[in-house]
Amino acid sequence: MKDKKPVTITMNGKPFEVPPGGTLGIFALGSVGIRAWRKAKKDHEEAEQNGKKEA
Repeated sequence: MKDKKPVTITMNGKPFEVPPGGTLGIFALGSVGIRAWRKAKKDHEEAEQNGKKEA
């Protein structure tokens, strides 16, 4: 299993790690936030599936 970096975006000039569950602040950013959340969610789901396959 390859190590994946967390999905991060810049909020108020500081890096912010986008959680797979999302937050209201991420959605308020519009398309940038939505795209980042979708990627974080996809990466999280793939990691879960890979973990189940290896078990």
